[in-house]
Amino acid sequence: MKTLRFGDGIPSAEECGCGLDHDRTLQAAVIAPLKESLGLLSSNSYAVFYDEVTFRVAGRFVVDFVDGEGFLVRAPTFSEAEEKAEKVKGFETIIGVGGGSVIDVAKYAAYKTGKTFISIPTAPSHDGIASPTASLFDKGRRISIKTRAPVLALIDLDIMMDAPRILRASGFGDIIAKIVSIKDWQLGRDEVGEPYCKTAESCTLRAVRLVVEALSKPLSRRERIESLVEALVYSGVAMMVAGSSRPASGSEHLFSHYLDMNLRHRAPHGIQCAIGALVMARYHEIHNPGWWRRPEYGWRNIRRLMIEAGIPVSLAENGIPLEIAARALVEAAEIRPNRYTILHKRRPSLEEAIQLFREVGLL
Repeated sequence: MKTLRFGDGIPSAEECGCGLDHDRTLQAAVIAPLKESLGLLSSNSYAVFYDEVTFRVAGRFVVDFVDGEGFLVRAPTFSEAEEKAEKVKGFETIIGVGGGSVIDVAKYAAYKTGKTFISIPTAPSHDGIASPTASLFDKGRRISIKTRAPVLALIDLDIMMDAPRILRASGFGDIIAKIVSIKDWQLGRDEVGEPYCKTAESCTLRAVRLVVEALSKPLSRRERIESLVEALVYSGVAMMVAGSSRPASGSEHLFSHYLDMNLRHRAPHGIQCAIGALVMARYHEIHNPGWWRRPEYGWRNIRRLMIEAGIPVSLAENGIPLEIAARALVEAAEIRPNRYTILHKRRPSLEEAIQLFREVGLL
């Protein structure tokens, strides 16, 4: 059993001096078989969320182990989350067993009702495992809602390793994308005076280093997945500390959000973000003097990391039409006009956008 401890181990806002509220809700992430980690839970009344797939993977086992009541999540929508919140008011703790969709719905329902939330991910697909943000669809748009991080994240590596390959690739992509998101945050700090937190930065950079090393060394598949899981947790902690998704979501996430809004069939979130990161890294190199000087964070190495992670480095292979991808670079800044990124600093023309995709080999 491996335990990553947080809580009071995270510097307070006063100790950090950043001026941001340092939420320290997450006490620990426990990496162990569920039959061991669930034994850490106290006697309680549990509402267990899952979907049809994750019920078979782990949901049934969790319901039986904690003697809880199960709730089927149909879709990651705001209306679904509101409906579930109404049904769990009589429980003390909500457990989300699943990928992003289930965990986000459970996270919102727990926040709305003031319940304790425990995260049990079934796929290492993105950093919502431990973050305070719920990403839900409402009227065709993806919205990010600030909630609270889980008190515990219980992670079974055997379940993570059995997740579909594309979801594991998505998790790697979501962390690779932080190479860009942290630079967009620094751009906001330096050019428009945005609050910036060194504690959150250190968590994000730790996540990035874990994945860069995992994809650059001759590790076993299990060792790689363990590094990925830890990276996803640290990225979630960065958002918890900062009180927003700012340390983990920049221009590359705006690119992904635009695709979500304009494509009928979407690639997994982390894969879209990695593609956005590849092209945004090149754009930063051209227009941001403060871009990384470290070659391992340059666009060429981002491309290599994506290939090593199993992410198709092609718009066509990911089902993304060039026209929509190019428009995303031109228009995505409008999605969050108050979150300063390289796309807010300088909006590319359509011709420049197409050229960027060509330069990084996405065409």
